[in-house]
Formats: sequence, structure tokens, C-alpha cells
Amino acid sequence: MPEDGREMSSRVVNLTIKPGLARGSRLLEPKLCWQDLQNKRGPVTAISLLGIHSIQTTLDPDEDNNPFFTVTTNDGDVHAFESPTLSERNYIVHGIKNVVAWLSYHLVTGNMATGTKLTSDFDEERGESIGELPSLKTPVQAMNEMSHAFLD
Repeated sequence: MPEDGREMSSRVVNLTIKPGLARGSRLLEPKLCWQDLQNKRGPVTAISLLGIHSIQTTLDPDEDNNPFFTVTTNDGDVHAFESPTLSERNYIVHGIKNVVAWLSYHLVTGNMATGTKLTSDFDEERGESIGELPSLKTPVQAMNEMSHAFLD
């Protein structure tokens, strides 16, 4: 048991990246998701790709050949994963880092659709319209707002 009293659980999970979704002037953030393979009807854990603080491949700098990696969120939650092989671990970690870097690059440089608002959750994901009017911001105002939100 960890020092903070929380229990650690060991499960076999399927790790995927759920793509974002565009609805009018709103973009749903892509997410890193996993679900227990033994309980397919159980909950799906999801982390926004922009909510990832760090990905570490080893906790011990002298030990570079273990198949473990951790994902730390901006909230301080640490999720530990184990790959079948070292090469698969490296493939997964580099893939996640590349997707996050690509998304961050396009947000900061303004290559995303102009006048859009990035959100982590909205009712439209389930196909329900929430009845909001489209944003009337200029493209410059929208890009400034997105850049400041990303840097916060």
C-alpha cells in the first residue's frame, strides 16, 4: 500500500487515444483512455491529453531496462503502466509524447480552426445539442484566449 493510504490495483488494460470531436465552434479535447479488459462493462478512465503533466519511463535513473512507465496528470494523479516489452513501452511513450506535442504545437501556432473553443467535456459528445449560440469573437481574440488558456 502506498504511503498516502490509497490502494494500488493491478489490472490488464487496453490503452487508447480517443480522438477529439468538433461541433460547430467547439472542439472536444482528445483523451488518453483505458479500460480493464477483465471488466469490459466497467468504467473507462480518461485523461485529457492537455491534462498530462509528465510521462516518466523509469523512477530509478540507474535502471533503464524495465517495461514500466508512469503518466502524471496536472492534478497530481500518477498512473503506472507496464508493457510486455521494453520496445513496446518506448513505442507507447514516444507515441503519446508525439501526439501531445503535435496538439500543443497546433494550438499555440493557431493552426486549429479559427474561432473555436477547446473544451474537455460537453453534452454534444453524446450528440445532444445544448442550444448555445456560436462564438462571435474575432479569430485574433479566439486565438489569444486559447493561447492563454493553454499556457495557464
